[in-house]
Amino acid sequence: MKALVIFAHPRKESFSHALLERVTSTLNEKQYDVTVRDLYAMDFNPILDSEDTIHIEGDQFVRESNHYPPDVQIEMSHLLENDLYIFIFPSWWNGMPAIMKGYIDRVCQHGFFYSFEDKTVADQFKGKRALFFTPTGQPQMINGEENPLTAAMRTVTSGWLFNANAIDVIDHTFYGRVPYMSRDELELYLQDAEEKIRAL
Repeated sequence: MKALVIFAHPRKESFSHALLERVTSTLNEKQYDVTVRDLYAMDFNPILDSEDTIHIEGDQFVRESNHYPPDVQIEMSHLLENDLYIFIFPSWWNGMPAIMKGYIDRVCQHGFFYSFEDKTVADQFKGKRALFFTPTGQPQMINGEENPLTAAMRTVTSGWLFNANAIDVIDHTFYGRVPYMSRDELELYLQDAEEKIRAL
């Protein structure tokens, strides 16, 4: 089994980075072939250029460029070669870090990741699964109910990302109040993530 971990956080001292280490070490213990794409370490360019955007001409979706940029082609190859995708990114302003959103914009493109015109495009992702982990500073429960911001974030991240292909989203876990937690409390979060990986 091959796992692709797509990670976004600039600080190696962060809880997100500790989460990355725990997730990848557990995957390795389970004998997964693991590839990590650390977007900040890669200095990934998140900017979608005009020639790579799709637009409509005569009821057809078109791109000015006939080829995807070389760095994007590399990421596309990783997506095709792996069976399991794990996204790890913090909540910043109730959304993905810009570099992660840029990864989605540039890599998960029409004609590769989904298509409004060719239904066979989505078929190359059949049987693939995805798992999301998002540390955040917000509490996850308010008056005994899930924080509505969490539900909104889930909808616009893991909820919409694969709605045009057959990738199965296993779960999207949020770890709340991270900046305010003790090391022992954060360790419980790491153990939870480890258990979720072991349960795959």
